[in-house]
Amino acid sequence: MEARKLAEPDLGTLESEPTRRAPERSAPLRIAFVGQPRDLIEASGPQRGSVASITWELASRLAERHKVTIYAPLAPGQKAEERGTDNVLIRRIPHVLRRLHRAIDVVTALIGAHPPYFASNAFFREYAAAIAAQLKRDPPDIVHIQVCSQFIPVIRYAVPRARIVFHAHDELLTRLDPALMARRLAMSDALVTCSEYVTNRWRERFSSASARIHTLGNGVDLQRFHPHDPGVVSVADAHVLYVGRVSPEKGVHVLARAFERVLEEIPEAHLSVIGSAGLLPSNQLALLDDDPHIARLTEFYGRGVFGRMRKQLFGAHNGYIDAICASVAPATRAHIHFHGPLEYLDLPALYRSASLLVAPSLYAEPFGLPLAEAMASGLPVIASRSGGMTAIVEHGRTGCLVERGDAAGLAHVTISLLRDPERLAGMRRASRLSAEARFGWDRAAYRLENIYTTLSGAP
Repeated sequence: MEARKLAEPDLGTLESEPTRRAPERSAPLRIAFVGQPRDLIEASGPQRGSVASITWELASRLAERHKVTIYAPLAPGQKAEERGTDNVLIRRIPHVLRRLHRAIDVVTALIGAHPPYFASNAFFREYAAAIAAQLKRDPPDIVHIQVCSQFIPVIRYAVPRARIVFHAHDELLTRLDPALMARRLAMSDALVTCSEYVTNRWRERFSSASARIHTLGNGVDLQRFHPHDPGVVSVADAHVLYVGRVSPEKGVHVLARAFERVLEEIPEAHLSVIGSAGLLPSNQLALLDDDPHIARLTEFYGRGVFGRMRKQLFGAHNGYIDAICASVAPATRAHIHFHGPLEYLDLPALYRSASLLVAPSLYAEPFGLPLAEAMASGLPVIASRSGGMTAIVEHGRTGCLVERGDAAGLAHVTISLLRDPERLAGMRRASRLSAEARFGWDRAAYRLENIYTTLSGAP
């Protein structure tokens, strides 16, 4: 299939000017979003999970001008079909074997199966086939597939005239068999990513398809995530915040070691760790082990089949947190609070109450959604100088960047900022302004609509 040449939106211009209204269309496009088979979609309000949230934010804005349907798994108590509050039609697929596929993914990862199960054609095959059957009965103009590249051939055969957009949220799939991924990409019309960092990784790996790979970006709800109203002062003193998955590649153990040094200088400081504890599946870890920072994490993930099995099956949830607590003094542990996951609605107030957000990831993050949420809430950010996070944090203006794994450097920067309330106040103002200029969902939706209409040949 010959892909249309897209007129790439000027991302720099889009980030700096007010949101523009899309041109009037003579006829709305019929757009189908294929959600992750593990992500449930609610009919209103915030969604659970980052990919589900991204899907909803984009779909709800496009539904103002187009006919939008989201396909998602059916959970007990949900309707098979309903229209959401933002005029998005949700069609849910029954009998999606979520637990079975998760179990197979874990077991095959432990034995080192290649390619990884999550990238194989068998992964949620029944889900893809059911959606393909529905699309064949009601063909859309655009099919937007989240994460699962193996769904591309299934959808292509079902609706050969539709334009397929594949949404990659990281670079992980670029590390698979290049021939396999090239075949799948050849059946799509465009690939969109969450950041320039991820776009560049895909273009480096698949240079022949580089003209069809575009940066869409991510966003945050700027109305939900906002600073305190003027005159309201309720920021806790020396409150350091971490938000995200509590997993070794996220560097929470590095943060704990750094925080021990922070307490030596600022005894009243405290650290809140917000997020679900768990380990990155070993088949994903294996794709990243060419990075020395990731390769050194075997103490948390285990060595050999039996070591990985012990860590992944019996210590996946609490083992990492236990290791973090054991690595610091009891006096330090008393100042570190592991809260577990919080509902989306709790996060804005949490960001507003903190002094700093710290993202010490050892992994080259594709974007860093908590960073954007924190900045929208007027919170300065300290992050690793790696991956997509370097494009989010403006060093010295909205926060600071430190080298990966540098506990001493992280402690030094944290102490210097906590001791300088005037500088923190300036960073708070700059963070909100930066988020308003770059992370509104309307901008991402506009870019995506540009891609859709170019592919479909709309005026």
